[in-house]
Amino acid sequence: MEKAASSSDAAASTAAPATTLPAPIAPAPQHPPPFFPLRDFLKESGVCDLPRVRVIDVGAMFLSEAEEIWQPLQRRGHCESVVGFEPCTEECERLNSSVSSLKTSEDGSDSTESTAFRFLPWALGDGSRGQFRRCSAAMTSSMLEPNIPLLRRFVQLEEVTTVVERSEMATRRLDDLLPEIPGGGVDYLKIDVQGFELAVLKGAQKALQDTLVVHTEVEFVEMYERQPLFAEVDQFLRGNGFVFHRFSSVHGRPMKPLHFAANPLQPISQQLWADAVYVKDMWELGQSQDS
Repeated sequence: MEKAASSSDAAASTAAPATTLPAPIAPAPQHPPPFFPLRDFLKESGVCDLPRVRVIDVGAMFLSEAEEIWQPLQRRGHCESVVGFEPCTEECERLNSSVSSLKTSEDGSDSTESTAFRFLPWALGDGSRGQFRRCSAAMTSSMLEPNIPLLRRFVQLEEVTTVVERSEMATRRLDDLLPEIPGGGVDYLKIDVQGFELAVLKGAQKALQDTLVVHTEVEFVEMYERQPLFAEVDQFLRGNGFVFHRFSSVHGRPMKPLHFAANPLQPISQQLWADAVYVKDMWELGQSQDS
């Protein structure tokens, strides 16, 4: 027994050291990182006194399943003002009635740096007159006609885009409304107007000169008749000093008759629309500061 033990001890003393296994690779994040994490870092570290953001929300509508993209900024006290435009009158009234619940910080207390809110029942565009189509789902309403022959090819798109009411309406140019906006300008422009995005941008060329971020819905197929697609919106924004940053979300629907039984709305392959984020060209910003 003693011999066996000594043999074991000798073997242990001559054995190679245990190999250290590499640390496991962290899984890829399921969602994009939050917008503007640098603002929180700089504010908390006291590196600089950051100006608060002026937000314009075109097509403002609170959906029960998601919050507005600017709300995390607002809860952290980063928003000076939020001015929203929503031509669906009852939706605009609901927005204004919810202002009191928005003026709170993340812990539920009153924010020490309150945000000025204002929601107006106007359709923004290039100043032209047109017909506003109120659809069966308010969030799909548009100044453009839904492309039903295409939409009915996909699961549950025709059902939410059926026009239930039409009304003549003059669109307003954001540039003409700048004097009524707190601070007279825009830092963060969010657009969600169902195919009418380019018209809104064309009516905001003066505002875009000082805008830092544009967060806009874009479409890859003609979901609304004669609508500009992603390529045209992208070209316009690049021509106005912006660069593409990323898609914050991409959406689709399965084409009939195929669908997943567990989730009929889960896209199989075809992407239809997305939320695209553009930022002011940093190289251009550097040149303007040097000049």
